[in-house]
Amino acid sequence: MFRKIVGTILTRFLAAIFMLTIVVLNARYLGAEKVGVISLIILAVTIVQMVNNFIGGGALIYLVPRTPLLKLFVPSYIWGVFASIGCAAILYVTDSIPEGYFIDVMILSTIHSLFTVNTMILLGQERIRAINILTVAQITSLIVVLLVFYIFTTNREVMVYVYAMYVSYIIMFLFSFALITTRLKRSDLSGMKQVIREILTFGSWAQTANIFQLFNYRLSFYFIEHMINKAALGVYSTGVQLSEGVWIIPRSISMVQLSRISNERRWDYAVKVTLVFSKVGVIVSTLIVGLIMLLPASFFVFVFGPEFSGVKPVIVSLAIGIISLSFSILLSAFFSGMGKPMHSAIASGIGLVFTIVFSLWLIPIYGIIGAGIAASCSYTSATLYQLITFVVLSGVKARDFLPRKEEFRLLVQEIKKAVRPEVRG
Repeated sequence: MFRKIVGTILTRFLAAIFMLTIVVLNARYLGAEKVGVISLIILAVTIVQMVNNFIGGGALIYLVPRTPLLKLFVPSYIWGVFASIGCAAILYVTDSIPEGYFIDVMILSTIHSLFTVNTMILLGQERIRAINILTVAQITSLIVVLLVFYIFTTNREVMVYVYAMYVSYIIMFLFSFALITTRLKRSDLSGMKQVIREILTFGSWAQTANIFQLFNYRLSFYFIEHMINKAALGVYSTGVQLSEGVWIIPRSISMVQLSRISNERRWDYAVKVTLVFSKVGVIVSTLIVGLIMLLPASFFVFVFGPEFSGVKPVIVSLAIGIISLSFSILLSAFFSGMGKPMHSAIASGIGLVFTIVFSLWLIPIYGIIGAGIAASCSYTSATLYQLITFVVLSGVKARDFLPRKEEFRLLVQEIKKAVRPEVRG
């Protein structure tokens, strides 16, 4: 398990470096306003993805070890296509997609939804290495296409990034499809209604949590666009992307944690793993946030350009929330792995209320800094609910959350084994 975690962390770290490079390239070549438009396109695709995940999302991780694969594959693919088209149409009607990009959002959402189904199946099979390879392939293809356009052409429009998304999405879909079809066997499709019912029973809570969480992350984008402008949104979204890079460690750990807990299904094991990993995630996230905040504002201007002078204040306003959510990510993996995703949904709902109230209050007064403060309040409130619920359900004490030497030693030993396994035999 630790070897998978280390591999995932290294993969996510590499992906984060590439994504930072992409953020810098877009900032330098496109400017703040066009970066704002790109953030709205990505947000639209992500919203469609959340709807797709009601059937093609995290529920598959839980059900793959327990259900014939074809019974999960067929309804997930059908739902992925129709949900993507229908949801994209709704976003278009509600003016939630930047003008001129409806068809692109619809196609990209469909491809990404099907890829997500493949990824959830791979995760349910504990094929973490395959997912890591796919992650690197996707981000590498994205940056290569962008570099080709920026270096060898004079095209400086948003469509450059859209073209790069097409290439990377198609590549990751084809690779992931090839991986799952090797284990896709013919099986009796009778009882499909019961399977869909199980997916929705589990997936509805999980996806309600994810949708609420998505709006906790991104609802402020719409507020900033309408209350200020797209250029301000470009600056804010850049600060958000940099801050969320801190979640590399907790998200990498939680992916393996969720897969293992779903397959083990032992309460004491799940609690122990969650306690150890949550300590690591929070400590590392706090250190990274601290290092980022030590960087002077002039550094961000040097990297991204003079239009992005407001990035450092955005990061400062998000700092507490980023650390809080590092903890939340690991608690969410615990609840999902143990078949109790409703607690994550409730937590995200609480956070969403804070997002709406504080954004409407603070953005008109403090601009994008107000948006960052609202996000921190939202993330922290959601995490507090999860923490209280975890303590009540598990019976752990406050002292159990304090780092222990034996846990640190065990973690170091296991990571050493993962990085440099002993030769056996």
